[in-house]
Amino acid sequence: MDGLKKLRNTPVSELMTTGLIMIDGSRKVAEAIALMAEHGISSVVIRPRNEDDTYGVLVERDILEKVVDPRGDTYMDIWNTQVHQVMTKPWPSVYPEMRVKYALRTMRESGIRRLLVIDQSKLVGLISENNILKAVQALPENKSAAI
Repeated sequence: MDGLKKLRNTPVSELMTTGLIMIDGSRKVAEAIALMAEHGISSVVIRPRNEDDTYGVLVERDILEKVVDPRGDTYMDIWNTQVHQVMTKPWPSVYPEMRVKYALRTMRESGIRRLLVIDQSKLVGLISENNILKAVQALPENKSAAI
């Protein structure tokens, strides 16, 4: 139990992924899909267009719900649709010092599985449910815990 308590209070910077895969919003959805497949990832970060813009994220769900099987009569295809047309933006973010428990709450409240980690307007990483679950899995067994 002490391990979980410590993990909940760990800064997201200790668990986040760095070296993110990024793409410009003007690129085609097909290119983003290929990039995701090449790197075995389920999302890509979309670069801001200028200093006044924010980061966006394209996740598998965006592609499936907005391109592959959109509701209504709006149809797009992956070869002619630009990433910025289907990405989610603005994307919720946290700062590196934020504790894991607050990052999880932000994910839950936003209905997403990953958050951008921004430090002084600069993207420094991404924290995901997967990062946190890996940290939970790595915790030592608590043999004194009651069942």
